[in-house]
Amino acid sequence: MKKKLNNKGFSLVELIVVIAIMAVLIGLLAPQFIKYVNRTRYSSDVKNGQEVATMVQTLISDNKIKSDTDKTEDFSGANTAFTEAKNAGLLTEEPKSKVDSTKGFTVVYCTKPGAVKVEVYVGAGATATEKVYPELGQTYKDALDK
Repeated sequence: MKKKLNNKGFSLVELIVVIAIMAVLIGLLAPQFIKYVNRTRYSSDVKNGQEVATMVQTLISDNKIKSDTDKTEDFSGANTAFTEAKNAGLLTEEPKSKVDSTKGFTVVYCTKPGAVKVEVYVGAGATATEKVYPELGQTYKDALDK
């Protein structure tokens, strides 16, 4: 009987060991990766909220929008702030939340002299409770502190 001297390839045991090591590594790294992706979504919402606030502040300083009392409006569609921002070339499309793509941003602003105020929330109108500008709501604080 002749022995095969040129034995190329891997044995079944070697393949099983490599697959087991890969499974352990994936099991350890997958939760961290998922947490990182989730945190990135919240961070993106905060950044978009800051950009919306900057647009509204620009429109206020250019006297494109005015309100002596707190005015709450969705930053979308035919609302004043959104329309003026689009007309001024400050944006091309309606910003959407990365955490929940069904939600947009709501802006509360007042242009009373000496009391200019801009706040941005994730969600629609009066039901929007998650503040992202100038400070963070509790859900966003918790998500970004992890």
